[in-house]
Amino acid sequence: MNILMTPMLKVDWRSRWTGGFCPLGVQNGLPIRHAEYNAHPPLRDLLTLPSGEMGSPDAAEGLWAQIVGTERFLLVRSPYHAGKLLLRAAGVAQGDYVGLPANASRDLTESVKHHGAQPRFLDLDADLRLLGERPCISWSQPAGGAMPEAGGWHDHSDTLPLPGGHHTGVSAFGLHLDCDPGQSGALIIFGEDAADLHRAAQSLMSGKLLPNLGRAAAQAARLPSIAQAQRDKLCEVYAALQESTAMPMLPVSDVALGHGVFVRIPPEADPATFYAYVKEENTPVRWLPEVQPLHYAAVRPGGAPHYLRTGAHLARWLMVPVGPDYTEEEIKHAVLGIVKAADYLGVRWYCDHAYAREYAALMDNIYGEGHDAYRPVFEIAR
Repeated sequence: MNILMTPMLKVDWRSRWTGGFCPLGVQNGLPIRHAEYNAHPPLRDLLTLPSGEMGSPDAAEGLWAQIVGTERFLLVRSPYHAGKLLLRAAGVAQGDYVGLPANASRDLTESVKHHGAQPRFLDLDADLRLLGERPCISWSQPAGGAMPEAGGWHDHSDTLPLPGGHHTGVSAFGLHLDCDPGQSGALIIFGEDAADLHRAAQSLMSGKLLPNLGRAAAQAARLPSIAQAQRDKLCEVYAALQESTAMPMLPVSDVALGHGVFVRIPPEADPATFYAYVKEENTPVRWLPEVQPLHYAAVRPGGAPHYLRTGAHLARWLMVPVGPDYTEEEIKHAVLGIVKAADYLGVRWYCDHAYAREYAALMDNIYGEGHDAYRPVFEIAR
């Protein structure tokens, strides 16, 4: 399933904000937000099932089977318990190494340690892919529903699955049934290449490992409508950022429900400055080191070999949050902050050198020599 469908809004994103931005508070009809602007919530704030919602416990398995499109799945008490269950099923022995990203969450790391295995922290490259020699079992942990690498084990405990997604390897999702992490629920989906592991894990299941099945049924019942609306808004924001900035971006996941759209700050721009500029526009944005920073053990001797480089890679990624109820104005404003920062700091059109040259020439024509509008700070290919 490809999330990148045809955008719904009829907006010429490429030329909507051309050169300079109105200091009086309006640009092409778009108001500059004040800090207390009451926007619709992003997906992250809507994941937890509202208190009191309950479905039929007997319906939980069937509802989730419809969503994931396979019988190879398990409903588990929490992401922590799901991690331990998988390590047992895979036959990971005490003292064995398990690969984890250098910015692995505490829950994922603790599930490995409490099993008796040893975490081996792996560095990440500029596109957030795992680097280095991996143990037989290695987890990836894409933040906010970012697209995972193919195969392997993936921890998506901070989000829900995208209905109809095609899974390879093992994917563990949060069910977000309760604010108590120990009762929040988890869903493990096994790809065709992990059928044996599914059988082994299934044989280890017991009543104490099950989540609240009535709550799990209620979460399954509300997911399709949320996922469809979120998918539409993700498509809009992704297309808008791609067309209006030509900045490096991560593809939108086709297996996990994305919290937002990921944009990479080019090396010619200082990431802290770029982030500060976006924040000054009161644009919703999250910095990846805030979302999922380096794990403290990854920076110790024996941790990730190049953790400082990995930290620098993390610092170049911003997530533009998206919510399923975002209005047209909220979508436009989510895009505006990134556009303005990229324009001011000379990295707009980073992936479109021909237009960067044309756009820079246009600024010269409009404002004359010595202007302080857009000037590309990256070397444009000839």
